[in-house]
Formats: sequence, structure tokens, C-alpha cells
Amino acid sequence: IGDKKGIAASLNNIGLIYWRQGDYAKAIDYYTQSLKINEEIGDKTGIAKSLSNIGNIYSDQGDYAKAIDYYSRSLKINEEIGDKRGIAASLNNIGGIYYSQGDYVKAIDYYSRSLKIKEEIGDKYGIALVLNNIGLIYAAQDDYAKAIDYYTKSLKIKQEIEDKEGIAMSLNNIGIIYSDQGDLAKAIDYFTKSLKIRMEIGDKSGIALSLNNIGNIYKEQGDLAKAYKKCKESLSIAQEIGNVLNIKNASRNLWEINKKLGKHSQALEM
Repeated sequence: IGDKKGIAASLNNIGLIYWRQGDYAKAIDYYTQSLKINEEIGDKTGIAKSLSNIGNIYSDQGDYAKAIDYYSRSLKINEEIGDKRGIAASLNNIGGIYYSQGDYVKAIDYYSRSLKIKEEIGDKYGIALVLNNIGLIYAAQDDYAKAIDYYTKSLKIKQEIEDKEGIAMSLNNIGIIYSDQGDLAKAIDYFTKSLKIRMEIGDKSGIALSLNNIGNIYKEQGDLAKAYKKCKESLSIAQEIGNVLNIKNASRNLWEINKKLGKHSQALEM
């Protein structure tokens, strides 16, 4: 059993690497192999982790029904075995799906339940994550002051624990607030800092997002040549990894840029 447990953990870790690289097909393959072994040996913690990771893939691909299904199954097992860290992670993941669907009331409910547990167990990484997610909800509701407050709290913890991926995410989110408020100089500053970290750690999905955000600012400033270049780079990375949301956002930006440049035929193709 010990051996099998180790194999399942290794398969899961390989899946994680593919997920980070945006190779969803390979990631799902490894996660599913890991899940199968965990089920064979009755390792409930391992099963919950595999289910959650598969849920992450469906979430990234915008298949929210499947994502909720996997996250809920993971939550159920975590509750059965009393794994507080796992319960908090599942609640946060489900909150994220409701956020993506625009159901902010449900999202805040799940995030708050998750935050409470993460604070109880002193999970700094998790606390930072949920604070960021609550910030996203306030941002979506145009409550910029509260959003910046949550993002900044989250960033502070991420810097304490040296979570580079998290730092990049917080910097990006603060940049979005400045962009929404029309402070384009500050926005580009935060987006660029975020991009630099994402390139250091090889976070392709994040790189695509940052490039598109920078392109968006150039578009707002009327520097259409620079805007086109950044959004085109973003689209090509997003297509390479199959990240649906980034493909959609970059395509929309390119369509608008082409329209402004008077390239109507190209705009129609987007």
C-alpha cells in the first residue's frame, strides 16, 4: 500500500505540473490515474485531493457544472474524514465557481466559511487566497475601496510567505482596480510587475492574462500598435494552452483594436 500511495502522489504531482503549464489533457490523465489508485487503496485524503484537482481543470475550461460536481464530491469526503484544510479548500473552490457565474451572494457565503476555517487552523497561504477572492467580489460590484483593502491584505501575507504565484495575482488584481478607476499609469505599473514574476515562474496562463491586461491599457491610451502586439502575444499563449477565458478576452481586445485601426475585415474574422 505504501508504494501505491507514493505512486498516486507522484502521478498527482505530475498532473499538477501539466496543469500549471496549461496542458489540461495530460493533467486530467495523470489526475485520473492518481484518483484510480487512491480509490483502490481507500486513501480518502488522496481521493479528495484528486477530485479537487480534476475540478480545477474543468473550472479553467469553463465547464462549471462538472467543476462544481468534482468540488462537491471532494468537500463531502473532506467532511467525512474531518480534514479542515481540505474542507476550507473545497469551500473556496465552490465559491470560485459561483463567483464565475456571477452569483456573488453564494460566492461570499462559501468564501466566508472557508476563511473562518483557514483562520482557525492558521493557514496563511489559504487566508491570503480567500482574502483575494473576496476582493474580487467587491471589485465586480464596483466597491473599489473594499476591493483594494482585501487585495492589499492578501498581498501582504503572500509577501510574508514568499508565494510568488500569489504575489503576481495580487499585483494583477490591484492593477485592474487602478485601470477601472482610470489611473492607467498605476495600472500598467502593477500589470508589468505581475508579468515579470509570472515570466520568472513560467506561469503561462498568468502571462497570457498579464499581456492582455497591458494590451488593454495601451488600447485605452490610444497606442494601438503596442496594444495589438501585447494582445496578439496573449492570444497565441492562450491558444497554445487552451485557456478559454484568456482566448475570449484577447480576441475581444484584438477585435476592438482592429476596428479602431479600420481593419474591418480582420475585425470580423476575430
